[in-house]
Amino acid sequence: MSLFGKALVIMGVLGAAVVFLGGEAFIDLIPDNQNIVVRKEILTGSTFSVIAGQAGVATSTVIDILEKTKKIYNLAQIGAGKELIFIFDKVSGALKELDYEIDRDEKLVIQNISTTTTDQWEAKKELIEYVVEIAKDKGIIENSLYQTITSSGLDERLALSLAEMFAWQIDFAAQIQKGDSFKVIYEKKYRDGAYSHPGKILAAEFINYGEDFKGFYFNSNETKEGYYDENGGSLQKVFLKTPVQYKYISSGFSYNRLNPVSQIFTKHRAIDYAAPQGTPIVSVGDGIITLAGWNGDYGIMVRVRHNEMYTTNYGHLMSIAKGVRSGARVKQGQIIGYVGSTGQSTGPHLHYEMSKFGSLINPFLEKIPAGEPVKESDKVLFEQNMIEYQKQLSEI
Repeated sequence: MSLFGKALVIMGVLGAAVVFLGGEAFIDLIPDNQNIVVRKEILTGSTFSVIAGQAGVATSTVIDILEKTKKIYNLAQIGAGKELIFIFDKVSGALKELDYEIDRDEKLVIQNISTTTTDQWEAKKELIEYVVEIAKDKGIIENSLYQTITSSGLDERLALSLAEMFAWQIDFAAQIQKGDSFKVIYEKKYRDGAYSHPGKILAAEFINYGEDFKGFYFNSNETKEGYYDENGGSLQKVFLKTPVQYKYISSGFSYNRLNPVSQIFTKHRAIDYAAPQGTPIVSVGDGIITLAGWNGDYGIMVRVRHNEMYTTNYGHLMSIAKGVRSGARVKQGQIIGYVGSTGQSTGPHLHYEMSKFGSLINPFLEKIPAGEPVKESDKVLFEQNMIEYQKQLSEI
């Protein structure tokens, strides 16, 4: 009898949720009327195969699940700190279902649909259900947006969402000053009666250096989901302004710079962002990874091809983010690596390059096109929504 089978026998006798076998406590076995639910925390370095085996799943079943579900979600990408939930039949001990929360909005559900003659598994992604409350808040900047948000008792993730919303209008790493202010209307999501996290920002206003920036969420069958200004123009550009939250620019784009390592004047057709070791680096735009690994003087490097025109390079990384590999697709704002000092480098910084049709260009001088505006067929609906949100913002 398997270890899990023995546990089932003892569970049936004792009717308890805690079972001790060979000195190991199965404190995560939770019985209900028909099932035994086993919750396994994913520790750093753990793999799905190891965790599933610890939960009592046969090796052949583990292999079958990995193979049958990889087109929906690759279980090799499970993240530390999350949970794998195994649901076993209370009588037979057979695995009936496996659940894994991919992120805050989606979960992976793998169900046993086997027949008497064949073993089959069906995988699908499901939306996680929340109760949504609409909230309104405001603040005046004393030091930074993050500090203002957290000192007001608001969720720090709201600061990140605001910064992402206005990422092309305001440089939150360098342009924020005391006295700037914001107003925001957003979703607060609750799960099982407890607050979980902020949802979408529905409308926001940010005053920076006396200039008033507004943005409004809009989505329809015709218009791409996103944030738009009062005229229906997209707030989002093809590329973010910066790929990292930096302390300062240690070296700008130049055709005649003294190399700090070789002490020779050379071209430096890149932007060097000084930042602490381990600072997350994001892709400035959607694209496909064409290089992720060691690349000579660049050290650990990631290259993203955005389209037939633009490519960006991220050099001297400490490490590459999980799941970032050659051929993988990345989204704008997705973490691709962490600031380091590998290769020919004198200290922690990001060496950032942008090329256009294969030639390196100065990203600060490039006129990056905006995303698509609200479709003409949606203009009336958008304006109605925008006017209502403007009224609500004025009342905060």
